[in-house]
Amino acid sequence: MLILFGGSFDPVHVGHILIARDVKEKLGASKVVFMPAYHAPLKEGHSAPPEDRLRMLEIALQDEDGFEVSDYEIRRGGISYTVDTLEWFSEKFGSKPYLLLGSDSVLRFHLWREPERVVQLSKLVVVDRGGKLDSVRSYLKERFPHLEEEKDFILLRIRRIDVSATEVRKRIKEGLSIYCMVPDKVREYIKEKGLYRD
Repeated sequence: MLILFGGSFDPVHVGHILIARDVKEKLGASKVVFMPAYHAPLKEGHSAPPEDRLRMLEIALQDEDGFEVSDYEIRRGGISYTVDTLEWFSEKFGSKPYLLLGSDSVLRFHLWREPERVVQLSKLVVVDRGGKLDSVRSYLKERFPHLEEEKDFILLRIRRIDVSATEVRKRIKEGLSIYCMVPDKVREYIKEKGLYRD
C-alpha cells in the first residue's frame, strides 16, 4: 500500500511528519510519498521557492523509513492539480494510491479540479484532529453517493498537533525560536538560506 501526501510544505514541520507516520502505522502502509506542489491551486503563492521546499522535505525525511519525496509536481511546474498527479501516477504505476488529506481540504473538494476523477483515481484517507469526521462523512456521501466508507475512503481521527507552517513562518519573521517545531536540519537550512524573514 502506497500513500500520497501532497501539500505546500512551506515549510515542512513536525506535524506533517507525525501525521504521515501515524497514518502509515494505522494502515500498515509500506510507503508514504510526500509530493510538494509547485504552486497549490487554492493558494495565492508560497513564501519559499519550490526548490527550497523540496530540499527541506528531503532533509527532513532522510532518516525516516518508508518515507520518500517526489519532485514530480516541482519538475512539472505550473499549477499543481491533484487530478493531474493522480493521472500520471496511474499511468506510471498502474495502481490506485491512497491519497492523504486533512478534513478541511476535503470539505473544500467542490473547489478542486475534477473531484469526481480524483475519487476514481485514488482511495481517500481523511485525517482529522478537530472533530469534523461526521461532517466529512456527510459531505462525501452527499457529493459522491456511490462511495463506500472503508472501501473508497477511510476516516481517521489522529492526535492533535498544534503546529502550522503559517505559525512557523510568522515566528521566523518575528525573530522567535522554531526549535522543536521543525526538524533540526530543516531549521538549520532555513537559517542558512535566510528563508521566511520578509
